Amino acid sequence: SNEDKQKLLELKSKADGATTDNGATYQETLFLSKVYRHFPEERYKQAFLDGLNYLLEAQYENGGWPQFYPYPENKYYSHITYNDDSMVNIMKVLQEIKNRTDYYSIVPSEETIQKAEVAFNKGIDCIIKTQYVQNGKLTAWCAQHDEVTLQPAKARAYELPSLSGKESAKIVLLLMSLDNPSPEVIRAVTSAHDWFERVKITGLHEERVYNDQGKVIDKKMVADADAPPLWARFMELHNNTPFFC
Repeated sequence: SNEDKQKLLELKSKADGATTDNGATYQETLFLSKVYRHFPEERYKQAFLDGLNYLLEAQYENGGWPQFYPYPENKYYSHITYNDDSMVNIMKVLQEIKNRTDYYSIVPSEETIQKAEVAFNKGIDCIIKTQYVQNGKLTAWCAQHDEVTLQPAKARAYELPSLSGKESAKIVLLLMSLDNPSPEVIRAVTSAHDWFERVKITGLHEERVYNDQGKVIDKKMVADADAPPLWARFMELHNNTPFFC
């Protein structure tokens, strides 16, 4: 409706909701690129470039990205955020730009391409520096890391400092996509692989219980010797014990 349109236009001048959480900004840049490929209007190109510049501006000097930028007063919004693949999604955008692929239909200026390469490399450096050391061994990553100390950090009440199975998997896949990886990257990947092997859960599979509307109302773990391995979303930093908070 016209009323809805007006509300959205008013929101464009308010920065407190700008985020990369749950695929935001990342998926809009991809959408704009697809639209521009079929309808090459300048406004779609400019919106794409504005989104790309936002991602470049939001990066910390240490290479990480916060979940929100500019971030509200709530402390955890400023943490380096791997949660829901936020930082990995950003880096995938920059990787396509710096590698000059045709994945996106819009080609930025040479200056922006160079900035994307610098930002991507800084992001890789941040990933290497935030890989958690447990009893002298490199393991995986937390969903959030403090933007100053780079240590695992708390977010919402149920998101305690912990090692994350889901987010760490996507980080490793990003590292494995690099051409001519450095010794540090190779060590990070092999160390994470070894950790995944140590913490996998075997002998169980998940069964979901649905109501009449098709909504999941319960989940049960069932003993099954032939089940493929599982990994927990949250694991204790000191001994890898899975937990639900």
